[in-house]
Amino acid sequence: MALASALFWATNDLISKKLLQKGWDEYLVLWVRFPVATLILTPLGILYWDLKENVFLYTFLWLPIEVLGGIFFMKGLKHAPLSVAMTFYSFMPFFTAVSSFLVLGETITFVGFVGVCLLVAGSLILTGFSVGDFFRKNIGSLYMLISTALFGFNVTLGKMVVLESNPFFFAWYYSLCMSLATLFFVRRNILSARTVWRNPVIFLLGFLFASGDLLYLYAYLYIPASYVAALERTSLLIAVLYGRIFFGEPIERVLPSSLLILSGSLLLALSVGG
Repeated sequence: MALASALFWATNDLISKKLLQKGWDEYLVLWVRFPVATLILTPLGILYWDLKENVFLYTFLWLPIEVLGGIFFMKGLKHAPLSVAMTFYSFMPFFTAVSSFLVLGETITFVGFVGVCLLVAGSLILTGFSVGDFFRKNIGSLYMLISTALFGFNVTLGKMVVLESNPFFFAWYYSLCMSLATLFFVRRNILSARTVWRNPVIFLLGFLFASGDLLYLYAYLYIPASYVAALERTSLLIAVLYGRIFFGEPIERVLPSSLLILSGSLLLALSVGG
C-alpha cells in the first residue's frame, strides 16, 4: 500500500509539473486537488468520524505550516526540474528526525547517523560540491528544501493527531482543512473560469492525491510508521524516471546522487523504529 501511495503521489507531481509548464497558476494547482479529494473521502470521514478536542486544537499548529509547505512545494516544482526537485524532497526523514529530537526528545541512532552521511554525500554530488552556488542558480531547489523542512516538522505533529483520531477520518479532515486554507491564495477570476472546471485533469489530481493519502495512512495499521515512510521515499526513483521520460531531464548526476539520498533517507526512516 505504501508503494502504491508513492506511485500515486509521484504521478500527481508529474501532472502538476505539466500544468505549471502550461502556465497554470501555481496556487490553483495546489488548491484544486483538496476539494476533489474531500468529496471522494467524505464517506470515510462520516463513517469514521472522530473529531476530538485535541484534534481540533492541533489543527491550529499543523495547518499554517502545511499550507506554507504546500506553497513552497509548488514553487519548487515550478522552478526546478522534476527529478532534482524530488531529490531534495527526500530530505524529509532528516528534518523529521530533527523535529522529533526538538519536540519529542528522540535521539538519532548509529544507523540514522550513517543515513545523514549518505544524505550529505548525495547532496554534494548533486550540487557539484558547491552548495551555495547551486542554490543561487537553482532557486526552485531551495524552495523545495524549505518545503521539505516544513513538511518534515509536520510529520511529528501529524503522528500526534492520528494517534488522537484515526487514519480514515484524518485523511478526510486534512483534505477539508487544506481546501479551505489554500483557497485564500487562489484569485477569484481563475476560480470562475469555466475552462478550468471543464478540464478533467483536476479530478485526476484529486483522485491521485486522495488515493495516495488514504493508502499511506491505511498502511500505518499494518506496518510501523517508519517503514511506511521509508517505502514512500521510493517515489524519488519514480520522479527521476518521469523526469527523464516526460521532460528529457539529464540524469547523469541526478541518478547517483538520488540513490545515495534515497539510501540515506531509508536508513534514517528505519532508524526511528516503530
